[in-house]
Amino acid sequence: MKSSINPKQEKVIDLILSGMADGEIAERVGAARQTISRWRNQDADFIMELQQRRAQVRDKHMDSLTELVEMAIEVVRKALVHGDEPTKLKTAMYVLRISGLQGHAKPGKAPTKEESEREGFMSALEGALREVNVEKRLGSGKGTPPG
Repeated sequence: MKSSINPKQEKVIDLILSGMADGEIAERVGAARQTISRWRNQDADFIMELQQRRAQVRDKHMDSLTELVEMAIEVVRKALVHGDEPTKLKTAMYVLRISGLQGHAKPGKAPTKEESEREGFMSALEGALREVNVEKRLGSGKGTPPG
C-alpha cells in the first residue's frame, strides 16, 4: 500500500521518531513550525503514518528487550547454579523479591497464613544472607558475628 504522505512528511516523521523538537524539524526540512504542528495534530494521513511507524519502532524495541530478558535469565540461572554461596543466596533473594513471594498484608488487615509464611521465609533468607556476609568478612567463616 502506497503511503499517502509526501517525502517531506516522511522526513519529518523520521525526525520526530529520532526525538527532535518541532522547531528543529521545521528548520531542518525547510518548513514552518506551524506546518509541522498542523501535520501532527490535524492531518489524518500524517497522524496515521506516525502512529504506524511508532508501533513499528515499539515492536522492534520489544523484540530487543525480550532478547535481553532471556540473556538476563540465563545469567541468573548460572549464578544460582555455579556461583559461590553468597552469590547464590543474593541471587535467590532477588528472584524471590521480583516473583511476588514477598507479599505483605494491606494496612489494617491481618495477614493470611500464606502471607505470614512468606514473610517468615523471607526473613529467614535475609538472616542467612547477613550471616554469610558476616562470615565472609571475618575470613574464616568460623567466628561469631559481632554483637
